[in-house]
Amino acid sequence: MQVNWGAADEPGWQVLDVSGAGLPGLAGARRWAEARLASLAERHRVDVLIVVGELLENAYVHAGGPDQLRIHHALDPCVITVAVADVGTGEPRPRVPGRTGGRGLLLVDQLAFAWGVSHHDDGKIVWARLACE
Repeated sequence: MQVNWGAADEPGWQVLDVSGAGLPGLAGARRWAEARLASLAERHRVDVLIVVGELLENAYVHAGGPDQLRIHHALDPCVITVAVADVGTGEPRPRVPGRTGGRGLLLVDQLAFAWGVSHHDDGKIVWARLACE
């Protein structure tokens, strides 16, 4: 199940505009996400925040920067969906870890039960779904 570009208008999504944000703005986006996840148990919140950070940083490094951070918290079953929209056209792929990186999507793959990319006319959304309690 992909995340659609227009999903941000559906009930339950919380959306933060991060277009043009530099690295300090990404730190602010992580704090915004943490505030929205305050009801989660700490172990789940930490996992989600790792995924948030990795997806934001990947968009910043590889896609010209993120446009939006989106979070959806479903309750039954408890699932958190994190989605980062950007205008890049590249396809994110896990890399062999090296000195300069390559671990981000491997972490996302380990923490999320599903992740993927949804392409649209203005770029893409990289999303991940994590189970919670």
